[in-house]
Amino acid sequence: MDQTARMLDEEHLVGTALMPDPLPAARAVREAVGPLGLDDDARRVLLVAAVAVVDRTELLLAASGTDIDTLMAGPAGRHLHLVGGRFRFHHPRIRSVVHDDADLASRTAAHVALAEVHRKADEPLIAMWHTALSTLAGDPLLADGLVELAEQHLARGDVHRAHEVAREAASHGTDRVRSRAFAVAGRAALWAGHVHDAVVYLRRATSPSDAGSSAAGAPDAARSLGVALALLDGRPDAVVPEDAAGPDRAAIAAARKTIRLLDGAPGEAAAILSEVAELAPARQPGWWFDGPDEALTPLAEAHLRVAQSYLALRLGNITEAASVLDDAVERLPVALAFGGLGIALARRLDLVRDGHLRRPTAALEASVPGQVAPVVRAATLGDRAQTAVFDGRWVEAATLLGLAAERGGDELRRLWLPTPDPVELLVLAGQDRAARRSHERLRLRVLPSVGSDPGGGYPTATGHAGTGHPVSGHAGPGLAGPGMSGGGFSGGPMRRRRLDLARAELALADASGVNRARERAVEASLRVGSTFERGLTELVAARSFARLGLPGDAAAHLLGAHELFEESGAKAWEHIAEQALTTPGFVREAPGQAGPAPGDGGGRSRAAEAPPRPDVSRPRRELAGPVPAEAPGEPVVDAGEELCGQWTDLLTERELDVARLVVQGRTNRQVAANLYVSVRTVEVHLGRVFRKLGVRSRTELAVLALRG
Repeated sequence: MDQTARMLDEEHLVGTALMPDPLPAARAVREAVGPLGLDDDARRVLLVAAVAVVDRTELLLAASGTDIDTLMAGPAGRHLHLVGGRFRFHHPRIRSVVHDDADLASRTAAHVALAEVHRKADEPLIAMWHTALSTLAGDPLLADGLVELAEQHLARGDVHRAHEVAREAASHGTDRVRSRAFAVAGRAALWAGHVHDAVVYLRRATSPSDAGSSAAGAPDAARSLGVALALLDGRPDAVVPEDAAGPDRAAIAAARKTIRLLDGAPGEAAAILSEVAELAPARQPGWWFDGPDEALTPLAEAHLRVAQSYLALRLGNITEAASVLDDAVERLPVALAFGGLGIALARRLDLVRDGHLRRPTAALEASVPGQVAPVVRAATLGDRAQTAVFDGRWVEAATLLGLAAERGGDELRRLWLPTPDPVELLVLAGQDRAARRSHERLRLRVLPSVGSDPGGGYPTATGHAGTGHPVSGHAGPGLAGPGMSGGGFSGGPMRRRRLDLARAELALADASGVNRARERAVEASLRVGSTFERGLTELVAARSFARLGLPGDAAAHLLGAHELFEESGAKAWEHIAEQALTTPGFVREAPGQAGPAPGDGGGRSRAAEAPPRPDVSRPRRELAGPVPAEAPGEPVVDAGEELCGQWTDLLTERELDVARLVVQGRTNRQVAANLYVSVRTVEVHLGRVFRKLGVRSRTELAVLALRG
């Protein structure tokens, strides 16, 4: 593999230039393949298969002058997979070795034979391709047809074939035809995401001094060149619907509308995405004219998948967001979409899901051909803050979030990347005065703008403090562009700022106001509509109640946070909640001790102790109960008993027992063992509990319980 890498340019390795086809047969490739054991006839059959662009077995047999029985009985049959009238190599490495071992005369003869059989099969375009490759000198008569063939491939979304054919056309054509060929080759490279190749060929198309070609032969090349250069410059608005056609235009329009609406109208954004969900995905390099007549190109699909991942993240579904993005990273130029927004998403999803950055994300960052948008660079500070939170470095985390807010501005504030709240971080660090100053700056930025919000009792605004929620409340974007300005995010910033204020006041609340602050924070997070943000609110509430020496309430909210994080797929945060539930001293105070008074500003409370570093690689333990045991001699308070007592008039005694244990975090099997009944009986009782209380999941049941 190292030898192959040395045969390729840096642009090939990072994905900004198309790979040669077939790949070079380096020594490591030959060693992996081993001796092929071919005679002359078998070598001729495999060479025809290696240069063919259609995988029909009858064409292979006709061009190589053999029959199916001879093929299957000979050494060539060991290296080909034949089924349903189609053929393919058992492994692409075999194709590379066969192609590399053939001399020019042998390859020319193979193309001549294939051109003849395709003409007889009434497939003149494919015959023309093989004729062009069998012509040792340029043939201007072929150039026009090759350019038209390349444009057909491009219209079908087959950008790799379009680029290959257009380059061949350029080697045969002159003047305007050659300029057209360069333009098609450049546009194909652009929509494949290979921007360095795109710039090279589009500059040739627009340069009248290039071998006598005329820029007038490529009217779209200048616009495409501008798009390629904008992508290299990290501009979020580099690609607009007007740059595309067919499915690409619909996909890019939907993706841009989604980004614009996600902050304030995720439901509308989801409806827009559903309209393009059935568009055919970008085709993988393969045989000619396989698949649908129209398909997305890789660059257009990359924009669409980033928007889909962003939507899932905005709704708090970390698992779905990561699944969509993981698939896209493997196939598509994700780093080019929206100025690198996919990179910011991948980094933050890794941290909340795994607690660390994974190799695919590092590879994604390495594939950036030029710059990323400033908002993406600012979000990296939020990533570092997230890591600091996992290690209990509260002041460092709050400082990094403040810097992120300064550098990212309003655009960063509208993004919904999962992020803790700086005010609470300062409280956890024992810097109560700094926390209150930060909260006051936030309120002063919010209050003058609009006044009171009748829905949540909090003021609304058009801006908020640099030390307010800098990364989880930002935005789509300098991800904006024509038709995507900040004004397109109406409604969203208000929800974000209401939630920021509500959490800040909850983190600072005293014993007399904590319940009201909790209610407002819960209401604000419910309006946001994100499972993850809802879980984060529960965690803030748990820490506030623990700080005030209210262990039962703290345990209940911790349980709610754990369930919501688990539901969203935020495993690193789920682990934080789980550790808090099982860490002595977090939700229990020794007899006669009370938590530090709010505003004390003294040392860290037990609730502020640094949590264990998330380790989501190990299997998650089932929670056998809400909290650890009390100190010796102190009565144990059953959080489930406290929370579920409100349902005594609605549920039977057995249903209430089941509900209490489920709210404590027990599995159905654990509930069955505790009550000495079968798992099926537990399922029946739990179904009745759900129906009577109007909930649909264990998480909703736990949240309903802790809300009282």
